[in-house]
Amino acid sequence: MTQPNYKEQFPAAFPKLSPTQMREIAKIAKCRTYLDGTVLFKAGETEFKFHVIQKGEIEIIDRSDYKPRTILTHGPLEFTGDIANLSGRTSHVDAVAKGTVEVYEICSSELKMIISERPELSETILKAFIARGMALSETGFTGLRVIGSQYSVDTFRIRDFLSKNGVLFTWTDVDHDVHAKELLEQFHITISETPIVAYSTEWLLKNPSNMQLAEKIGLKHEFTDTLYDLVIAGGGPAGLAAAVYGASEGLKTMVLEKMAPGGQAGTSSRIENYLGFPTGVSGSELAARATMQAEKFGAQLSIPSQITSLSFEHNLNIIELESGEKIKAKAVLIASGAAYRKLNVPELEQYEGRGVYYAATKMEADICATDPVTVVGAGNSAGQAAIFLANRVRKVYLIVRGAELAITMSKYLEQRILESDNIELHFHTEITKIVGDGHVEGVTIFNKETNTTEELQVSAVFSFIGAMPHTSWLPAEIEKDEKGFIKTGADAARSSMWKEQRAPYFLETTRPGIFAAGDVRSNSVKRVASAVGEGSMAVQFIHEHLKVV
Repeated sequence: MTQPNYKEQFPAAFPKLSPTQMREIAKIAKCRTYLDGTVLFKAGETEFKFHVIQKGEIEIIDRSDYKPRTILTHGPLEFTGDIANLSGRTSHVDAVAKGTVEVYEICSSELKMIISERPELSETILKAFIARGMALSETGFTGLRVIGSQYSVDTFRIRDFLSKNGVLFTWTDVDHDVHAKELLEQFHITISETPIVAYSTEWLLKNPSNMQLAEKIGLKHEFTDTLYDLVIAGGGPAGLAAAVYGASEGLKTMVLEKMAPGGQAGTSSRIENYLGFPTGVSGSELAARATMQAEKFGAQLSIPSQITSLSFEHNLNIIELESGEKIKAKAVLIASGAAYRKLNVPELEQYEGRGVYYAATKMEADICATDPVTVVGAGNSAGQAAIFLANRVRKVYLIVRGAELAITMSKYLEQRILESDNIELHFHTEITKIVGDGHVEGVTIFNKETNTTEELQVSAVFSFIGAMPHTSWLPAEIEKDEKGFIKTGADAARSSMWKEQRAPYFLETTRPGIFAAGDVRSNSVKRVASAVGEGSMAVQFIHEHLKVV
């Protein structure tokens, strides 16, 4: 793609600052001069500078696909950078002075101050950052290379982790891609050494853990503060909402997320009943925008951060991570959500990541190609998945244990499913067996009403049944209901665990200063909007608690 077409195709990604905006920038940053060929930042660097061009040009160069190529040139009144400037992730590209260039050079903390305190500049910069993320993915950008088999659990894990965190990458399937052998030779590796993750020829990781990968690409951050006002366990809608409101109101806020921002909602192909999005919004887009909002106000996100325990030291809460790191907090919000229950079928584990999935995104759909698939469940998540997949595969078998959809699924989803030509409904039915040689090739279903079995040839099973709360790491002081969900408010007040003279706040648990919001909370409404509302509301109660700490 030529440079003029690149800018013409994505105009929102490359705005020019107005004279007024340039004067605002000049009040904050000093103008520096760089000579031709000077590298202002390189791909792989974190904490790289944000540059506003006064005179001259800066080339943006992609080196991810062996041969460097200039993908665009920034001119006067334009600026470099993307969301990585706020999040601390590594840069995707190089920025090189083309001729002598004069720029205002701004560090990450100064950029966050601009975005927080100067609304007009903030709107221009953030809109451009959002547009640049979408533009780069549509320009043949290679990004990281993931090479491995589609039937490998670790290949799926790596792709899933990168995809959910919005990291641009290109996957090469060693089983079917005609260029796979050539790539393996270039990297001097064998199929047995896959999966690998690489950036051009600069670095290569063999089957990295999520933690190793996160550290390499700037997702995992060191904990620089010894004490936080608020630590949020979980980065789903409730956790991100609390992070936005907490950080914007001056609380030193940390979000600990074990996988990726968005939680279950982040894997939804399209949410159409969320207020303010009449045409719908994908879960990944909603999560990305919420994450940007939280980081804009100074909230810190650490991914992956698996919490193993919560303990107490006087009035402080001590959170310990799987890595051995410990974080102290004056208040904690538990927003760790819930996971879909697993199917009760023999040898399920051997098919997880090899045809059994708990999310239906473009990544899983691409693995299935056009093969028939099954979706199990009768809630909104199952309905959204069935409709999304029906537009991509030959046939979707929707397996429903009950007699109808209306009880558990929104009407608009039920109607679309009933009108679809390639969604076949099976009521009163359960999957009793999965068959395949290393990956899913079919399932056996049993109809309880007719007492009959049937074999379906499918390449994937998408499971969306029930919910199991992520609460196993909690101490006895945090009381749960019989299903493992956290008691709060009036339920907490009735518990023998509650020792205070005052009544617990609406979202407060049986331990003062520990709050819960979203799907993890007992009797919560399992909807994105409800989770966002609870996360936002929790911050008000947290302020009340902090007054007496």
